[in-house]
Amino acid sequence: MDLVRHTKEAYADFFQSAHQDEVLDAKTKKLIHLALVLAMRCEP
Repeated sequence: MDLVRHTKEAYADFFQSAHQDEVLDAKTKKLIHLALVLAMRCEP
């Protein structure tokens, strides 16, 4: 299916962009993740 392939490609692009250290460093991303986990009352 073309939609499935397009969705996978779009997610891969998003994932790659989100994990670059150009805007936010790794420590800041981890702290944001921790804050979101605590706000949602999930286990990290």
